[in-house]
Amino acid sequence: MRPARPVAYSRVQIALHWLVAALVLEQYASSGAILRSHTYHRLGWRPSASDLLLHSLHNRAGLAIIGLMLARLALRLWIGAPAPMVAVGSLAARLAQGVHFAFYAVLIAEGVTGAVASYFWWPMSAVHVILFDLLLALVTIHVAAALWGQFVRKDAALRRIAIWAPSSRL
Repeated sequence: MRPARPVAYSRVQIALHWLVAALVLEQYASSGAILRSHTYHRLGWRPSASDLLLHSLHNRAGLAIIGLMLARLALRLWIGAPAPMVAVGSLAARLAQGVHFAFYAVLIAEGVTGAVASYFWWPMSAVHVILFDLLLALVTIHVAAALWGQFVRKDAALRRIAIWAPSSRL
């Protein structure tokens, strides 16, 4: 018999969620250095020390995101996730589940394509950029749905993932 779904995400799930969110923001902020570094290299120029540092940070943070997302996926399978804030089986619940699944798939694929582009085959960067555009769309949908639930439906959905109000588990 499967245990009941948790009421809220665990402390570890919440921490990993916000750590990945922060790293995605870092990835966005440091992504320009990747293009500049490669463009300068092709032109025979030396990239700036700050661009090389940001390039290295971007690569390492991308690898960290892969590991963190795999940990999040393992925890989701082990601990579970709270039921959607809308009726189970409804279109809204299925869409929410689909967006969450897409986040896992896109973030892991984003990291893998970035690693391939950086360390093995630069043309993979085109796929990496497309995945980032898809990630931005998912973030927009995710944030809009969370704000809709919080302020229009008034369902307190944000409380389940809030740093200030974690569940007592893990």
